[in-house]
Amino acid sequence: MKNRIYTVMLMLCMGITSVCAQVIVSGTVADDIEPLMMVNVVEVDETGRFVEATTTDINGNFSIRIKNTKDKLQFSYIGYKTQLLPIGDRKVFNIIMKDENLIEEVVIKAVAKRSAGGLDIPEREMSISAQSLKMSEFEGLNFTSVDEALQGRIAGLDIVMNSGNLGSGTTMRLRGVSSINGNAEPLIVVDGNVFESTGNDEFDYTSADEEKFAELLCVNPDDIESIDVLKDAAATAVWGSQGANGVIMIKTKRGSRGPTRVTYSYGLNVTYQPDGIRMLNGDDYTMFMKEAYFNPNLNDAAANINEFNYDPKFSEYRMFNNNTSWVDEVKQIGMKHSHYVSLTGGGEKANFRVSGGYDTERGSIIEQKFDRFSTRVNLDYFVSERIKIISDFSLTYTDNERNYSNLLGEAYLKMPNMSIYHEVEGDDGKDVSTGEYYFAQRSMPETLKDQRERINPVAEANLAKNDQRTYRLDALFELQYHLLDPHVTGHNLTYKGQVRMGVFNDFVDKYYPRELSTLGWGEKSINRSEQSSGKSVSFNTKHDLVFTPKFDNEDHYFTTLARIEVNSGDGSGYGTVSYGLPTGDITSSTAQGQMENMWTSQSQWRSVYMTYSGHYSYQSKYMFDVSARVDGSTKFGPGKRWGVFPALSGRWNIIDEPWMEWARDKAKMSMLSLRPGWGQVGQQPGAEYLHFSKYSGVDVYADMAATAPNNIRLESLQWETKTTWNLGSDIGFLDDKFTMDVNVYSQLTEDLLMNNVRIPSSTGFSHLSTRNVGSMLNQGWELNIYGNKCIKAGDFSAGFNFTMGNNVNQIVDMDETVLASLNSDFNFANGSYLTRVQKANAFGSIYGFRYKGVYQYSEYSPNEVEGVSGPNAPVAHDADGNVITDEKGDPLPMMFDYGGKNYEFKGGDAIYEDINHDGNINELDIVYLGNCNPLFTGGFGLRFFYKRWSMNMQFNYRYGSKVLNRAKMNAENMYDNNNQSYAVNWRWRTEGDITTIPRALNKYGYHFLGSDRFVEDGSFCRMNYLQLSYSLSPELAKRMGVKNATFSVSANNLFNWTRYSGVDPEVGYGGYGLSEDNSKTPRAKYFTCRLNVTF
Repeated sequence: MKNRIYTVMLMLCMGITSVCAQVIVSGTVADDIEPLMMVNVVEVDETGRFVEATTTDINGNFSIRIKNTKDKLQFSYIGYKTQLLPIGDRKVFNIIMKDENLIEEVVIKAVAKRSAGGLDIPEREMSISAQSLKMSEFEGLNFTSVDEALQGRIAGLDIVMNSGNLGSGTTMRLRGVSSINGNAEPLIVVDGNVFESTGNDEFDYTSADEEKFAELLCVNPDDIESIDVLKDAAATAVWGSQGANGVIMIKTKRGSRGPTRVTYSYGLNVTYQPDGIRMLNGDDYTMFMKEAYFNPNLNDAAANINEFNYDPKFSEYRMFNNNTSWVDEVKQIGMKHSHYVSLTGGGEKANFRVSGGYDTERGSIIEQKFDRFSTRVNLDYFVSERIKIISDFSLTYTDNERNYSNLLGEAYLKMPNMSIYHEVEGDDGKDVSTGEYYFAQRSMPETLKDQRERINPVAEANLAKNDQRTYRLDALFELQYHLLDPHVTGHNLTYKGQVRMGVFNDFVDKYYPRELSTLGWGEKSINRSEQSSGKSVSFNTKHDLVFTPKFDNEDHYFTTLARIEVNSGDGSGYGTVSYGLPTGDITSSTAQGQMENMWTSQSQWRSVYMTYSGHYSYQSKYMFDVSARVDGSTKFGPGKRWGVFPALSGRWNIIDEPWMEWARDKAKMSMLSLRPGWGQVGQQPGAEYLHFSKYSGVDVYADMAATAPNNIRLESLQWETKTTWNLGSDIGFLDDKFTMDVNVYSQLTEDLLMNNVRIPSSTGFSHLSTRNVGSMLNQGWELNIYGNKCIKAGDFSAGFNFTMGNNVNQIVDMDETVLASLNSDFNFANGSYLTRVQKANAFGSIYGFRYKGVYQYSEYSPNEVEGVSGPNAPVAHDADGNVITDEKGDPLPMMFDYGGKNYEFKGGDAIYEDINHDGNINELDIVYLGNCNPLFTGGFGLRFFYKRWSMNMQFNYRYGSKVLNRAKMNAENMYDNNNQSYAVNWRWRTEGDITTIPRALNKYGYHFLGSDRFVEDGSFCRMNYLQLSYSLSPELAKRMGVKNATFSVSANNLFNWTRYSGVDPEVGYGGYGLSEDNSKTPRAKYFTCRLNVTF
């Protein structure tokens, strides 16, 4: 018992001693006018940790018990400058707080900094090729994804809409294409973290005509603060193989100190499709088709087809006497509603920003609907002056109800005399619709098979299903710790540790019902259901150590970064395909039916990246940067797994030289610099396990079950490496109100990786999955000019932007066997072009015949006999234009004699130039028709400001590209039963007709051989948007109970100036195939109204 009493007494004594050792400090806090209440008074130790805290009372008084007099006392209050004072022997503190916005005698100019590979470097010391944009420039435009805003704003970055269908996304090309058939998209980085690819690995990146999930839909444009585009290898080397095609860095908005601010915005888009190709109506179509069936053999019986005859005795007469505009039927006025709300604020301990957005959109093509919900939480917690914790969370859900097929493409081809719905005779004798969709019957003759099997696009839109739902979740935790106190040592050593988790789920549900087909129940397209799902979970941990020493001579500045990054993830997927499901509401592929296919997949990935980068400057005049990235990949065999990617760059700010004083004073030049750079980046194949042997089961071998190898082991496969030289210059005038940067570059890609390379069958295999095949060179230049309110007159000001990029692509070297496999012989079929991949030439070259019009007569005569014969007839001519005759003196007829065709041209047939004057159109008459790659890409824009009004307009352009107008070819070939363009009404009909449209020939003749008739100039200049905005004055906003409000209206994609005869020349390019317009849904035109209010 005594021991317990002694123990209690000892503890009491220790407590009393401790209390006695503490010091009580008191005082008052006021500003220049009055005492301040609720001022934070905090004891801070030498590590920056908060020890004790209190606040002032209504009279500005405070009292706090100090634990250590060696600590400091911190006074802070919103709107005032924070004061940090040593305690020592001082017992009373009477503090006068200074306004945070008060400007004193000393004016300190903020130094703009930009992130470069993890280092924050003053903007005027950046030695890399990069370009930045603030999203504030695009407020009120109501873009669905941020790539729409980038069109025409970044020199060297060309952005192509995959289609106008909802959620189809874009394809981006930065400094051309330097990979054959792999992913050529720039790397997307959000808040310093790689935005993992979620698209289908089998997506054709080079043609970009099919659609994929648009990854940038997972980032709401309203959450974005700024965008940096890194172009050269010196900038992207720190991203290693991930940044081989350039890097687009997105920085999201974060909270800031101050009272909580609530912002709400609402946007309304009204969209519609541009006018397309004018097609034949039902009456013109039937007349045209009867002529097309009659012409080949001049046979009336061949043209006697019930579906074209308007015969009331025909049982389906009412369904084939219409003038249906299928194109108009699948178009509609679309509408999009966008809601967005954010809460932003912060104080001494934390800053926060919470946002949520909801978009719902009805497309300009019927039965397309897209919904997106997104939310983002960014939290910055300041444990002390030296410790900061960042916690970010984002979630995006999308639901995309898509068309089952390309409705617009189908609508262009569907016969227009056919009705949408089944029709019967009404009481008044007129045709009456039953409301039931009509489909061509199986009794339709075999000559009309293509139309019999062509779907009713209106019915398919309403009855078929093709839905895609995605979920994306990203969670991040980051710790920043200043290991050295810069106030004590002067040096800065900072550790940044980060853990990130990403979850992505993708579900596709397709169903094709029995009602859409007249085929028998045994067909696999009847009640067909396809369902697939993909799930992935990824983890990333990244650790940075940044050291910035303090030099006694402040002319020197140095900062360096060491980073290690580890990625891991698991993915799984499954899919089922069934047909013959019970008719009704059952659409699941797991229901009772015939199972056609079922598959599952499992994947894992692991990667380790190590990065070093350093930056040195002297007097902010001479800069030198170095970086190195080491990547390891299990996609290569032993000895080939590691890739090292170094980079060097420098900058000389010539404007700071003493001998440039005249330029600073007289020419008002604020910047003149030179930026040389060199670097390497790599690319790895898309598939895993290439250096292993893979086996699969075979049904039978020698009457026994067996396994067989699937591949050849690729142990010698190595990294595709891109080496880039860049020389840039930055120029500025009038304190950088007018700026310009120019870059000239050359990038050589060696050991090109190519997929599915054909090999001799004697090896036992038909192809290699991947192979290093050669090298490619891309050279070009870029120009970016920007004027920031460079014109001012009273309340009026104006600014502008202009970008231009040029890229020339050339194949330097390629394996001869690969060239042989790519360059097959021309097949001389209608609609075919010859493509050649050749050394010292660019990808995308087009070869074909030259189209010279239409033969006026079938019979030749030196002088025209009207309606009988004339000089424009299908006879051979020599190089001097003289008619070539045979041994009898008769004119030698023009022939198409390939593979035994022995076709003799007649009046009304297409004229192709006979290059070698031998009277035969063959491979010797094929010539170069142009290249699909543009010579120049870019954009320009203007911004005007007057008081609280502003107007913003932006254009983008492309010049010098060739496009194969396949849509025009389909609409003017007059070869099959598809509907044709209105232009064919001016076709050749009788001897002596002068026209550029050949005669109608069903399944006969060679009117649309691959020629320059359908190869057109794809140059264009598009008005991306025209916007008018107004911001309320502070007085009016206050009376309305809000802090500020902005209203804007805009017109998007309103005009497109081009010579192209199709709907839209903006099609993908960059592969060794052709750039083709295949009647994809063009991007819509739309008007936007948007209101933004802050409370």
